[in-house]
Amino acid sequence: MQNAKDESATAANVSGPAVHTYHCLCTELVLASTTPLKTLSTRTADRAIICPLSPTPSASSHYAVLHNTILDRKPTMLQRQDGFEKRYLHRCPRCELIVGYQLDESQYEGPRKPGGRREDVVYLLSEGLTSTEEMEVGESVEGRTGLVAANG
Repeated sequence: MQNAKDESATAANVSGPAVHTYHCLCTELVLASTTPLKTLSTRTADRAIICPLSPTPSASSHYAVLHNTILDRKPTMLQRQDGFEKRYLHRCPRCELIVGYQLDESQYEGPRKPGGRREDVVYLLSEGLTSTEEMEVGESVEGRTGLVAANG
């Protein structure tokens, strides 16, 4: 017979790692991750957060999944100092704000699939995201983005 302390310890072990959720600025849920975004690396070019995506959850490592984003059908081409970059944009389904992007396979060195977007990583635009915790404490979007809220 287990006591209450043993049961709670077992429940904690079964539940796995904490899940951090992130929303578009309009409050639409768009991402869940076992790793806080602020601990992930960023790209030098645009300070986008580099978030690996996994095909299946793993209890011992990072797992992240985009939830409810709209992927643009056609890629966007950007001219950069070192050439061109082909991006597949992810948008919020509610307000259509760009919350992240994936790069075309041709943007990477080494073995790759012919054409199309690379599906194992997404680059997140932190200015377009807020964590559930930030929403709960009512952290102002104005201070983070320079946006001014409209008075109803």
